[in-house]
Amino acid sequence: MRLSPQEIMTFKEKSDQLLIKPGKLFINYENILGHGSSSTIYKGHISGPSPLHLSTQLIETQTFCDCDVAVKVARNFGSGEVELLYKEIQALKTLGYHENISCMLGWAIPGETPCLVFDIAKMDLLQYVRGFRDAAKGMVPYKDFLSFLWQITRGELVEIYLIYSLGMQYITSKQMIHRDLAARNILLTNNNVAKISDFGLCCTYNDGFSYQASLAKKLPIKWLSLEALTDHVFSEKSDVWAFGVLIYEMFAYGLVPYTTMHHDEVLAFLQEGNRLGCPEDMPNELYEITRKCWEENPDDRYTFADLEQKFRVMIENATESYGYLS
Repeated sequence: MRLSPQEIMTFKEKSDQLLIKPGKLFINYENILGHGSSSTIYKGHISGPSPLHLSTQLIETQTFCDCDVAVKVARNFGSGEVELLYKEIQALKTLGYHENISCMLGWAIPGETPCLVFDIAKMDLLQYVRGFRDAAKGMVPYKDFLSFLWQITRGELVEIYLIYSLGMQYITSKQMIHRDLAARNILLTNNNVAKISDFGLCCTYNDGFSYQASLAKKLPIKWLSLEALTDHVFSEKSDVWAFGVLIYEMFAYGLVPYTTMHHDEVLAFLQEGNRLGCPEDMPNELYEITRKCWEENPDDRYTFADLEQKFRVMIENATESYGYLS
């Protein structure tokens, strides 16, 4: 569905700060980079400086000029999709630029369908884990794969977790909750810099540091915390819960959490005190961190600042064990 002229005018009035001028964005509809739950990502190219750089004038955003980009286009576009896209634009405008967030470079209406434009990444974290798994399976016995993975990439993986925690601290500082944290929504650049993406479900929280909502929207049930499932309450601590699930994903071969369970079985499983188990060869120190992320009482979970410190210590210990520190 396309927007009417009046809807286009209203949309522009609400979101024009990062509007890409006509003729500055090329979209290659034959080059699909990926699919979201309700969108398709195409490769594109932006001519000249991006609106993000023009609005921030940061040295870090200078690279977003005359560059290849990822273009997010909704597959269906009714009034509900218009509102969701507008909310995502507003969230991304509030966040602005951060090195660990997949920033919106601008948005455009080629034809009559709005699209969002982002810096391009080589893959998402889920693809990374699955691809590395498949490559490693031919190098070592399958049963030894995870210990092999951990030995050769320990520092790299923990560095990704550290970067992720820094990005989430920034989001929290803006009084925002992501609500869709998962390996599929962590993008990796060519230098393996982790960037948090997909802010379609992002929301702001109140002075009580929480947000209450209906679950009518399509939410990632198997990544939701207990209080989100039972009371529809979201906060930094519900994002922390999802972060624990993300760590689990990396050592569960990229499988969906609670693989054998239907969505309606997960809540009862968690209410009985059960949690995702420790995947084979997942280091105990890391599993202990994930378990702390899944405490029933949100106050007993780590904050993202706590997680940053945990990962810094792990990186320091790993570096010392390899003799890199004097």
